[in-house]
This record gives sequence, C-alpha cells and structure tokens, in this order.
Amino acid sequence: MTQARTRPVFSRAALVRRTAAAVFSFLVGLWCTRKVAHGQRAVPGADSSFQAVATPKTAGLEIIRQGANSEKLGGEPTLGGTLRLFLRQPDLSDLNPAAFRHDFQLTVSYLDPLVWLDPESLEPGPWLAESWEWSPDGMRISYVLRADVLWHDGELLTADDVAFSLTVYRDDLDSAVRNFFVLMDSIEVTGSHTLTVNLAAPDGGWVLNASSQPIFQRRQYLEQWESRPVGQRTLHGFDWSTSLPVGTGPWEIRDLETDRVNLRRNPLYWAGPANADQLELRVETDGAARLSAWVRGEVDLLWPVVAADVRQVSNLPGELYVADGLDVMFAAFNFQNPLRPAPGVFADLRLRQALTLAVDRRGYAEELFDGYIDELAAGTIAQPWASDPSMTSPRRNVAEAKRLLAEIGWEDRNGDGLVEDFNGFPLSLQLIVRNDAAAEFLAVLERLVDDLAEIGVGLAVRRLNPDVFRERWVFGHDFDLIAYSYTLYPGFTDFDLYGSLWDIRINPQGWNPGGYSNSIVDTAIDEALFSVDLDIQRAALQTLRRVTNEDLFGLWLGFPQELTLVRPDIHGFRPHTVWQTWDSRLLWRSPS
Repeated sequence: MTQARTRPVFSRAALVRRTAAAVFSFLVGLWCTRKVAHGQRAVPGADSSFQAVATPKTAGLEIIRQGANSEKLGGEPTLGGTLRLFLRQPDLSDLNPAAFRHDFQLTVSYLDPLVWLDPESLEPGPWLAESWEWSPDGMRISYVLRADVLWHDGELLTADDVAFSLTVYRDDLDSAVRNFFVLMDSIEVTGSHTLTVNLAAPDGGWVLNASSQPIFQRRQYLEQWESRPVGQRTLHGFDWSTSLPVGTGPWEIRDLETDRVNLRRNPLYWAGPANADQLELRVETDGAARLSAWVRGEVDLLWPVVAADVRQVSNLPGELYVADGLDVMFAAFNFQNPLRPAPGVFADLRLRQALTLAVDRRGYAEELFDGYIDELAAGTIAQPWASDPSMTSPRRNVAEAKRLLAEIGWEDRNGDGLVEDFNGFPLSLQLIVRNDAAAEFLAVLERLVDDLAEIGVGLAVRRLNPDVFRERWVFGHDFDLIAYSYTLYPGFTDFDLYGSLWDIRINPQGWNPGGYSNSIVDTAIDEALFSVDLDIQRAALQTLRRVTNEDLFGLWLGFPQELTLVRPDIHGFRPHTVWQTWDSRLLWRSPS
C-alpha cells in the first residue's frame, strides 16, 4: 500500500551548517544537560507486546486484530519442519547489506540489528547491544555488546564488526541508508565488546534509525572494502556465490539460487533457536501468484495483502492478522500555485476546513479497505512510540463545509454546480500524484472528485509518470494539491516535509511541496531532530501533529493497516510493525 518516496537526498550535516549559529547554540544549550542511559538487558525470548483479539468464525478466515487478548494459541511449539515464505524482490545477485536491493525478509532472517525495536511500539531495546548510554551533550553514544553472540562461522561478534558495519552504511557508494549516518563523525573501539560513536551534532533519530540497522561481519567483507580507495568503496561486486553471507541471526544461509534461498536453523542462536529446522525463501514478484500459492498451501505466511485479496480467500481456513503499520496517506495543499488567479487561495483556513469536511473517509474505508484502515488518523506521525490517537480528522459534514465556503465568499453564482469567488473564478482544483502509486490510494483520490463536487468544488486528479511528477513538484509548482502514500521509518524523518527551511522553492535539498510555514512546527522539528531523549521527541512530534492538524497542512487520508494471511497449521506469529514477518524463528507448524 506504499509508493516510493519522491524526495531528494537530504543532508542533516548541511542542515547543521545552514542553521544560524545563535539558534543552534540555543538548542544545544537546552539539551546538553540531558542524558539518556539504557541499561536493560536483552531478553532471549524477544517477547512482543502484541496483543490480539480473535474473531471466531464457523467457516473461513479467523480475523485476529491488534487489541486485548493474546496471539493465536497453539499449545507448546512443535519443533522441526520447514517454513516457507516469499521474497518479493527478485534480485539475489547483489546481497550488499547496505544497499538493500534484495528482499528485507532475507536480511532479517540471517542478520541481527544492533538495537531491537519492540514489535508493536517500536521503542528501542537491547539486542546485539545489551546497553547504550549518551553523553550529556548528545554528541557521543557508547555501546556495550553482548559477549555471547557467535557468527555462523563460529567467530565471536566484536566491536570491530559493529564499527565496520556503521562505517559501510555511511561510506558505501551504494548505501541506501547513508542519510541515517551523515552526522557520524568517528568511531572509537574501546574494547572487544565496547565502542563509542562520535557525532557532529546530536541526532534524535540515531537510535531508532541508525542503531536498528543489521550488523554484518567485518572479516567477510574487509578485503572487498579495502580493495578500493577511500571515497570509492562499496561492497557491491562481492562474490556471494563463493562466499555465502555470514550473519548472527536465527537462520543460516545454506544454499543460494537465482530464485530462492534455503536457510537452516542456527542452533547456537543467542536468543534461542528457531522452532523450525529450515526456512525456504522463494522469489515471486506477482501478487496474484503469491495469493494462489497461499491458497494451495505452498507458502505459510503471506504479507502484504490488501482487502481485495482477503475477499478472495475469506471462506478458506486460516488466519488474517490485522495490525497497525507505518503507512500514511495525504494530499498536501499548495499555498503558492503560480498559475492560480489567486495563488494564495488556501491562505484562508476556512477553505481548507471546508475541503476536509467534504471528504467521505468512512465511505472509502468501507468500500476500498473493508475497514482495515484508521481512516480518521490525522497527520503523518504513525510511529506508535510517538503516536497520539486523539489526533483525528473530522467526520464528514457537507452542510458545514458549504457554510464555510459561503462565509468566505465562495458561492455558485451561475448555477453550473461550481462555487465561484466574487470575481467569478470557479473553485476548480488540480491534484497531482504519481501514476505508480498503489491502486487503493489512487482509488481514494478518485473518490475525492465526487466528495468535493457535493460542495461545489471541482477536482481533477492528474496521474503523472515519476519524471513529470518531480518536474512539477520541484520546478513548476503548478498544482493545488500533491498526494503521497508511503511507509515511515521507525524514527522521525519528515522534517523536510513540514519545515519552512525545506520549502522546495528555496532549498533544492528540501521536500516541503506546498510552501507550508508555521513557526510552532519549525520549533517542534528542531526539538525532535536534536534531542536524543525519546520523551522529548515524543512531545515535540505530538505538538507537530496537533498543529499541522489544526492548521491543516493537507487533506489527511488515514493510516492503512497491515494484513497478513497465516495458514491454519502455523502458530506463533507475531506481527512486527516495521516488517510484519520479521520474527520467523517463533513460527512453528502443528502436526497434521
């Protein structure tokens, strides 16, 4: 239910350089007295706080919702057997862990993160790092690693492995997560299982985004890494056919083919071995083929699926897990459309309020999502650790929307069904969206046409290829609304969506597509970016979400939920907010 982000590469380091010295000094002064220490020890069971409510049926799928009971009961796990999952990304030739070109299901099967993110809340907890501590000024973070973690080749995990992994994430020419590491200045390995990372500035997202990345083995990749000069280094080109990827995770890669990966249980896994003996990951890029395979019993879990898929299998035995995710949908207002007779037409909050009141969110929630969406959720702060469920969009009220329009002078003066201003210009809007967006999202946008027509507002939805979309967003600015659907990161990264410093009209590294500006939001962004205290970040992001909802940055279209199909003989499934099928080691199959 997501589309790729159409945003430029941003540099937090460049941000720090551009920020006025006085403001920066003030912010550092606020935070330098705060210290966040984490001393929890990892719990081998990796217990999730996911609670579920089962909706029993006499026939067909059992719906298990995130709620107030426990995950599907299956008794004591049965050990042994083979689990089968799909890989949606077809490329198994480039397994560079920093590039993320291969399917993430493979990554989380054989590698472990430095810091674990709670499956439901995403709050950070110990994993390979059993503890960490920030310096008072937020410029250094020191880790203590577990001393009992073994690589699949029998070698001990050391601080050198962690330092190497973080360096590759920052410096690899092919790194897909370089932006999480731009503030990393240096690393000091202070012992076999201790290290300190020095930052150029405090980084509020460091633990959630950077420290949650998988750690890979220095020994396996050092020769490849050092074969090129500094500035040109990459793990791309490593020959994985002769040296299978080595990890510390619950599954060990045993066989790598062009369309599948076979893994076996790591019996020495520090957090407890997997229940199954083997894990088979098979490439299948076609959604319909994946669903058919689940129906035939050829795969044990199927994620992601959408409401239309569920309708096709609703009468079959199995479980449908429904969990909150990180997907968001919205259409941002453009406050500076140069082609409009009145470029600042959205300056009046009452117009924005009228438009949001016209949206039939309940209608598309039922028709397109079968209710598997939080359609009233406002904003884009869907990360559960920072979310506030009280931040909602209003329910539809056509009469109030029409009243607001009339109050500010928008009336149907010629009887054509469209409201006009005092000069006779109709309120006819244009919304742009990428044509490769998810089908459900595009359908939501098309429904807006009829919704707004009921209050006399015209809307044209323009589906553009990515290049044209970018041209109009970055250079033309000739639209009234611009629509996005994407998946969030665990930590906050949407500063460039809301911040006035990232208005794309004035900052080529920005995103802010509509020239939105609010001083309270800018202050909240600074607090979220530069504080390493999660409580301060949470308060700042809730302020950002509240203000952008009151001020109506855009039309909020809700947070779709994640749907996972589970075969009836599979037990132990616990959805993970980042990647629903992450914790495959907990799965087991009941005897036939």
